[in-house]
Amino acid sequence: MKFRSILKNHKEFEQSIEDIIQYALDKIIVDLAGDKIIAKERNVLLEAFILKLCALWESFLEKEIVLSVSLDPKNLIETMELSKKRLDTKLIRAILFSDTFRGFQDVNRLVDFTKRVIVEKYNPFFKITKEQKNKLHFTYAIRNYLTHYSSFSKKKLFSEYKRVFGYKIF
Repeated sequence: MKFRSILKNHKEFEQSIEDIIQYALDKIIVDLAGDKIIAKERNVLLEAFILKLCALWESFLEKEIVLSVSLDPKNLIETMELSKKRLDTKLIRAILFSDTFRGFQDVNRLVDFTKRVIVEKYNPFFKITKEQKNKLHFTYAIRNYLTHYSSFSKKKLFSEYKRVFGYKIF
């Protein structure tokens, strides 16, 4: 049953991402591509879509972590020094995410956190390859820049642009 929940989480996430990308391609990029008057509006809408994708990713991660912990909550029980041995997904979610905001601003924080609460056998984050981590670093740099527009996040994003695409200017 729990594996079906994980599969459902993946399918829902992938479908949501595909729907947003398709909408952006059809309605924003294609329909508005030649219209100079609304170029700024198009850029704002595309940024909004990217932020929506990032929010879906974070929601997906939260569900994935909860479902992965539920397969074997031993690490969570030990880490949080819990006396209760049987935990359902609602209780796991409450333990992990109700006391503080747990944002994963980069993939290393995500892996470090999940290492403490998910047993290795069921931890999908251990299996993230170096190439996937690089892609995630780039995605997080975009997300952090669009959510903050800080000079620090801009430098990080530019660093990623240089690394990935060889950009010389932002």
